Amino acid sequence: MESKGRLPPPHLRRPIPGPVLVRPDPFGAGMRRPHGSFPPVDMLSPPEIMEQKVATQHGEMQRLATENQRLADTHGTLRKELATAQHELQVLHAQIGVVKSEREQYMRGLMEKIAKMEAELKSAEQVKLELNQAREEAQKLVAVKQELLAKVQHLNQDLQRAHIDVQQIPALMSEFENLRQEYHQCRYQLHFSFMGLN
Repeated sequence: MESKGRLPPPHLRRPIPGPVLVRPDPFGAGMRRPHGSFPPVDMLSPPEIMEQKVATQHGEMQRLATENQRLADTHGTLRKELATAQHELQVLHAQIGVVKSEREQYMRGLMEKIAKMEAELKSAEQVKLELNQAREEAQKLVAVKQELLAKVQHLNQDLQRAHIDVQQIPALMSEFENLRQEYHQCRYQLHFSFMGLN
């Protein structure tokens, strides 16, 4: 039959009843076993040893592929975060410009109103009352101005933090590149190691 001389798959092998047979040393008398962390040769046949090596290399290749995918996902996430940070910076700049423009426009309008009311103060008591109201509005405006300045300062701090985060991205990209190169080097060594086994 064609199956004579072939070994069954590992999961179908059963110990042979009867006295234990000792396999002859596959390396022959006086020959040394190869160095490495292989199990005892007298317990495994050469095809089993080869299967074990291939399985170990396959597991390492799967681990490297998983790590490569994780790094690719991290790279994609960092690119998205960078785009988001840049968009947020643009929005913050636009908001600061709008706040400054509105504040200046409001200040100009209020100062014109105060100047006009002071000119009319001498001729009408009613104008004096309106001037007092304008002064109260000016005090409120000062409080609003201080609040706006505090918000602008807070926005500047956010911008600085975002800038620091953006500056860290090249270092992360460099680390990713180093890991990618290590992966290719491991893959290259694994390929030649596998070719050597063949």
